[in-house]
Amino acid sequence: MVLSNTICNNHCTCRHKGRGKNRIYVGTCDGSLKGELTYIPKFPNGTSKVVFINNGLQILSRESLRNISSMHSHITDLNLKYNKIKSIHNNAFSDMLWLCSLDISGNDQINSSDLANSFNSLPKGYINTLILKSMKLKHIDDLFDGLKGCKIRTITLTNNDIETFNGKWFAQFQELIILDINWNKISNRNLKFKGLSGLTWLHLGDNPISEIPAFCDDGLFKLTTLHLSHTQIRSVAELKEKFRCLQSLKSLYLNELEINNLHNNTFSELKSLKELNLMKMQGRSLEISPYAFNSSSLDTLSFYMTTIPFYHVVRKNGNVFPANTFSQCRNIIALDLSHNVFNFTEKKIRDMFKPLKNLQRLFLEHLQITYIPKYFLHHFPKLRKLSMAKNKIVPWTDGTLTFKDVKSLQILNLENNRISMISSKSIPSNVLDNLKTIDLSNNQFTCSCDLLWFRDWMKSTKVEIKNAKTYKCDNSKFLNKYNPTPENCKNIVLIIAVSIGSLVGVILFATIIVYFCRWRIRFQLYNIRSSYRNYHKLTQNNCVYVAYVIYCYEDFTWVKNKLIKEIEIEQGFKLCIPHKYFEVGKVFADNIVDHMNLSKTVIPVFSNNFSKNEWCLFQLDVARSKLTKEGSLKILPVMLEEGEFKNMNAAIYSFIKLSNYAAWSEDSNAKELFWDKIKDHLKNV
Repeated sequence: MVLSNTICNNHCTCRHKGRGKNRIYVGTCDGSLKGELTYIPKFPNGTSKVVFINNGLQILSRESLRNISSMHSHITDLNLKYNKIKSIHNNAFSDMLWLCSLDISGNDQINSSDLANSFNSLPKGYINTLILKSMKLKHIDDLFDGLKGCKIRTITLTNNDIETFNGKWFAQFQELIILDINWNKISNRNLKFKGLSGLTWLHLGDNPISEIPAFCDDGLFKLTTLHLSHTQIRSVAELKEKFRCLQSLKSLYLNELEINNLHNNTFSELKSLKELNLMKMQGRSLEISPYAFNSSSLDTLSFYMTTIPFYHVVRKNGNVFPANTFSQCRNIIALDLSHNVFNFTEKKIRDMFKPLKNLQRLFLEHLQITYIPKYFLHHFPKLRKLSMAKNKIVPWTDGTLTFKDVKSLQILNLENNRISMISSKSIPSNVLDNLKTIDLSNNQFTCSCDLLWFRDWMKSTKVEIKNAKTYKCDNSKFLNKYNPTPENCKNIVLIIAVSIGSLVGVILFATIIVYFCRWRIRFQLYNIRSSYRNYHKLTQNNCVYVAYVIYCYEDFTWVKNKLIKEIEIEQGFKLCIPHKYFEVGKVFADNIVDHMNLSKTVIPVFSNNFSKNEWCLFQLDVARSKLTKEGSLKILPVMLEEGEFKNMNAAIYSFIKLSNYAAWSEDSNAKELFWDKIKDHLKNV
């Protein structure tokens, strides 16, 4: 709904968000979508939040904010990200009398002393949130001196160059409870938290921290949420001792750590711990001790994408103790073990889950399992949600054993499997009747008379069938268009005989076509969608980034430590790194195309992992289309390692054969040639 009786600038949108008392009016001017503005326009009366991003403001002054000052508006939330601001005046915010939240992230040309002086003009009684991401800030010891008397509650300093952090610099903010210093260069010896005793939320991830900080010595007793993910911590053996005072801690994030051991009782002294995240653990020989997860308070455990396969009781490079793994954390209500390897044929593996009588939400996605284990779900009498999406599950007819004693299940997600048939024997009627939602999308159904029962159930049930209109038969017809009747199915033998020959050919042909053209299809669909949303081509002068970098997750460490350091930090070329610049909550494909449109060139980082990553291939297809159809950018492939032929698809192979690529090597001479080639390319785009 657009605000009435007012005019909204043609480059902007003016809408409301929320309902009732929570409704706010937001004015948005995104230069990457409708062209850059060099001034902040007026917004309709009643606007309380202004999002003015990706424009060309350059100077932030009292005058440049005149149209949204207290004389004209009641702005409480101001977002000025990525506006190429080079200068900020001391009195810039003098007329922003109601301002509570300020975000000036991405304006990395602002002098830090000028920034500090401008904070003197912020409204002392209202400002409570400062977001300063990607500002190239290094020294912050006096950055916030001008905020004395302010009731600051949230400070975000993500993705800067901070090497030293001392809590006494923030001691004046007695109400500071949220601090995000993620993705900086802070090491243990330059990290002190004294003066921040009121903190409840702290993000230390992506810093070169090699040991667990001494939170107790610095008095961080009130922490409820702590992020230590993607640091250089190699052991959690001292966690129990160093966390002894964190009796209020409820959520702990230890994702992407290279840990080799989870010792007994590591988390047992954290009496308030509710949520534990141990996703993407990267230790080469991870060993889980029998009582590693001992915690009477823990109710949510994410052990997603670890390096350990749960298919043997003991293996050469690591141990699992199925009988005891969950025996001392019986209050878990949500468990995510997706992206691991399980062998549910082993009884000891199935019995590992027996203690979890209180389990309500279970995620077993991407496990490569081909069936729902029998005599397994009955361990969870309170189970309300089960997701086994993205596996290889095939049809089953022993539903009474599979869903034995399942009485509370309300949400069942079996999307992206190989379920071609659902019959009355697949899921007992009492389980179906109790469901609120079921998702069977992206399963190729065999539309024969055997599916008559399921089609009748779909028409009569009150259960919400997610994406029901997208369900397809293996002959590419939509399932909701298939309406067999008992009369049609009387001569079922004849129908089957006639159908088998034709269906086999159609399935094979359709599968081959869809497989080989899957990225072109996806990209063309996105083009149609982009046209509908009125995307337009940007000129070189509108580009925000010199190069857009395509890489897979496994190669991110090289991108961060080598490419960003040499090309962006040392040479000053601004690179678009998805980890840094993609907007949270935005559709991933939208992020890709939007940011590639803002880049002059594209650098794909080829490796053996590249062609296995679907989003990497999608990004490469977007770049190829822009190269061949629009001629709007150049592409410089980087060969991170010698690629195996089996890992190359046609697109990658053509780039390697036909392009002048840069090949990475540890040899010093080769390395110098490598960087020279990239720098020459970037200078000439």
